[in-house]
Amino acid sequence: MKKTILLFALNSLLLSNLFSQEKNERKGYSSIILGASIPTGNFKSENFYNNEAGYANGGILFDIAFAYNFHPKLGVKSIMRGQANPLDAGTYAQDLADFLGEDYAAGSTTVSVQSSVYSLGGMLVGLNGSFPIEKNIKFEPYALIGLSTATLPSMMVESFYYQNKMNSIYQEQATTNSFSYIIGASAKLNLSEQICLLLNLDYYASKAEWNNVRVITVGHVSRTTEVRNYRYEQKFSTINLSGGVGFRF
Repeated sequence: MKKTILLFALNSLLLSNLFSQEKNERKGYSSIILGASIPTGNFKSENFYNNEAGYANGGILFDIAFAYNFHPKLGVKSIMRGQANPLDAGTYAQDLADFLGEDYAAGSTTVSVQSSVYSLGGMLVGLNGSFPIEKNIKFEPYALIGLSTATLPSMMVESFYYQNKMNSIYQEQATTNSFSYIIGASAKLNLSEQICLLLNLDYYASKAEWNNVRVITVGHVSRTTEVRNYRYEQKFSTINLSGGVGFRF
């Protein structure tokens, strides 16, 4: 009888510890992330004769992320992302000047370009893996899809023949929504029961189309003004390196 009571007590204690560990296990986290955005492909291209060349420079990104594991090695993840990439106005201006000045004396045609930035951001959701590397370190690959808002930068282009201003062209800023996806991975270091650090590397892509983008052209010699609407396409593609802090729950 005493042996039975002792075994029951030990069994109860073991179950209590197991339930306590399960209850206290941290299965998710929310995080704040900051990083660098590096253009690739056509988005980065500075080939003037490529209609999809974006002339994009490196930029910054900001994420608010949420992840939760419904299985020891699998869970869900969402990212609310915003990123901005400036246009390489200097290179674009030189390429445009070279193109416009092909039939004139070298150096006679110059161009100035002023531009706002490309931006891309939205909410993406998907699956998140979780694989232990060390006691407090996990490797977490993820694949996400969603809708992003893409912004085509406003642009002011002015052309000169020697010191004489020839034309001014103003392209208005435009926005549109487009399908986007992220493929990447995180290294997560648990500092405590409440805090973790994250290092992320991912690829973010989207193809945007803007319709009826207004372009105003002013001819200073001809003294004319022309307003037209154009359609633009741009594929956004960036490799992003980022890091931040997470709050475990």
